[in-house]
Amino acid sequence: MSSIALSRLSRRTIIYAALAVILAWLVISRSLAAYLADAAPKMALWLNPSQPEALVNLADSALNGSVKVNGPSTAIADQEPQHQGNAPDRATDTSGNGSKDSLDFNQVFKSVDQNRTVDLAKIRTWAGSALISEPLDARALGILGQAASAGNDNVDAEKLMRAAARLSLHDNLVLYWLMLKSTEAGDLQSAIYYADVLLRTSPELITHVMPVLGHIAGDKESAGMLEKVLASDPPWREVFFQALPGFVTDPRVPLDLLLALRTSPVPPTSADFERYIDVLVYRKYYDLAYYTWLQFLPTRELRNAGLLFNGNFETPPSGLPFDWQITSGSGVTIDIVPRSDKSGGHALLVDFQYGRVDYHSVSQLTMLTPGTYEFKGEYKGQLIGPRGLKWRVVCAGQTDGKIGESSTVIGKAQDWTNISFSFTVPATDCRAQYVRLDLDTRMASEQLVSGSMLFDELQILRVAHSPT
Repeated sequence: MSSIALSRLSRRTIIYAALAVILAWLVISRSLAAYLADAAPKMALWLNPSQPEALVNLADSALNGSVKVNGPSTAIADQEPQHQGNAPDRATDTSGNGSKDSLDFNQVFKSVDQNRTVDLAKIRTWAGSALISEPLDARALGILGQAASAGNDNVDAEKLMRAAARLSLHDNLVLYWLMLKSTEAGDLQSAIYYADVLLRTSPELITHVMPVLGHIAGDKESAGMLEKVLASDPPWREVFFQALPGFVTDPRVPLDLLLALRTSPVPPTSADFERYIDVLVYRKYYDLAYYTWLQFLPTRELRNAGLLFNGNFETPPSGLPFDWQITSGSGVTIDIVPRSDKSGGHALLVDFQYGRVDYHSVSQLTMLTPGTYEFKGEYKGQLIGPRGLKWRVVCAGQTDGKIGESSTVIGKAQDWTNISFSFTVPATDCRAQYVRLDLDTRMASEQLVSGSMLFDELQILRVAHSPT
């Protein structure tokens, strides 16, 4: 091979090697930089100064701190809805296991407004550079909008936030900002739209959206717009009704919405109004709770509703306060079972296993007006133990509100045996009453009970000669 040919080959090899090095550097600077954009954005920018995701991450971190505000992995997303007050069972308010990094959307903007050490110019530079590489980067637009808001430039902030929302409906911070600004501007239709989108993508943010939806629900002029959205049965409707009582000042607002939805293609389910009734009972709005329960009671059951509901146990208990609420406990089973001696009939069974039991309760809330009444029923079975079962009537919300009780049900009753007692509902401090079946024990040794007992045909009748 001639020296000329060798020289050409050498030059070609050098060129190829240089191209290979350049290609390798491009692969490393692009691919590795993209890989490091989340974990180490500064290193990613050292490899590729125009890496858009790294630029956005730096801007986001500088503006919002170390807590992310988008996506299901955020500290906000880990929080469950919180409501005002506390109530037992379904009405109990819960809070999630939010860490010390938990962040409220309001605090994101508030902290930036008050902390002028944040370098908004640098944040705008980072986000703007990201847009040069990725002109349709919704997150970068959102950060620019947030920076404009922090600088009190609300006109630019709204333009940028709306542009970001047009590109993507997955930026929770943008949607939340637009929801609040729409509410402030009186554009409640838009506020509902952004709230709907937020809850469809991140239902765990209900506690942040409810102040707006609660305000709209409580306003008679705007409630109709919310009713239309709820009538379409959005996936967040159930959790909305669960949270609503804690975000309105008028306790009748949830009922108005529920009644309006009864004629919709998807009428309210029991889950929509169960928690509402529980909250009303806890807050001692007994009349409103009872009225709400009657409104959603099936027609057949409404016709058979007496002073004591479902006393023959022909309808499976709903678990609502004005129906039978049953909690068995350990060592005892409480159930509704068919009657062997009556076709189609049912009875309440309380079945104790041998040994010490942890009996809880069978109860129903009633709305008896002041006067004298008689509780009647029948029982059958065998119960062995130092103490037995008693039916009691107590005033709801009273520490010592017992106004009547039956004799103790103990021993053997081979045939159905009648049980009855009279009681008087006082004129004050007893708007609602609990009818309860209690295990009449006073100490641990009296919890050694075995056997089973059936109860049926329970009813409450008003005695004609009420005291004056």
